[in-house]
Amino acid sequence: MIGEAETYGIEIEQHRAADARKVLGHVIAGSAFAVRVAAEAFSCLWLNPPYDQDEGNRRLEHSFLTATGRSLAPGGLLVYIVPRSRLVQSARYLSAHYDDLRCYRFQDPEYADFGQCVLLGPKRKVQAVAPDLRATIEHWAKGEVPVLPEPGTVGPLFDLPSLRAGPVTFASQFVEPEEAAAEARQRGLWTNPALVERLWPPEELTVRPLMPLRRGHLAVMVAAGFLNNIVLDDGVRRVLVKGRVTKVSRSVESADPDVKVEREFLRTSVVMLDLETGVFEQIEQGGDLAEAAS
Repeated sequence: MIGEAETYGIEIEQHRAADARKVLGHVIAGSAFAVRVAAEAFSCLWLNPPYDQDEGNRRLEHSFLTATGRSLAPGGLLVYIVPRSRLVQSARYLSAHYDDLRCYRFQDPEYADFGQCVLLGPKRKVQAVAPDLRATIEHWAKGEVPVLPEPGTVGPLFDLPSLRAGPVTFASQFVEPEEAAAEARQRGLWTNPALVERLWPPEELTVRPLMPLRRGHLAVMVAAGFLNNIVLDDGVRRVLVKGRVTKVSRSVESADPDVKVEREFLRTSVVMLDLETGVFEQIEQGGDLAEAAS
């Protein structure tokens, strides 16, 4: 019985990455050289690298082949799509790491654009030098190769190995906010009910501090918005409370008469609305109110 395949992809161009997400299960929008991928994690590697050179004048086709090939499991199938002339540079590597290779050139008229071919073959379980296979690959780069068959005209050429089920290391080396948020929702601390209950008890539970709150504690609670729109009832009065903290500044004495110095102070303000009488009462503290008013 054949199960549904788990698919992964890497695409540096954002629009193509968005299209890839429509057909693949997991997609990283970034460079293939800036990802963390588990070794020997995949049974098939579909590799269509850029046809270009890097800053050191090294061909990117070969760099992609050697870097991504580590993620292919022994017996896993390589599908390598490159200009046919570029096979020469990778002939030694391919012959040592892959076996039973087959090469087909693209059909016309697509072949005229880049001279592309597709190289197919399973990864060797043990790396071995294969001079005859290397010579064959070099011949494919220069001589004639068969045209890629039409879909449905040939049967399966290779069997893919079965891999162990479970999560696979496949992540960008850079933090992507959307992926980080999704990971936090799935595996973060907030998924632990016991921790969430300790940090944010249900509203119906009465929470009492271990020690009486000092003025500084109350000021911090006001600044954090904990006293906004809450109803306090001591059995005598029932009030609606709203608090805030603002910055005020005033001039202070300076040692240099030509220099004007101002200091900032925090002013805590709490407004209470008596729900029975409708009378407002405002309490302010801080900011040296008495001295500022004199």
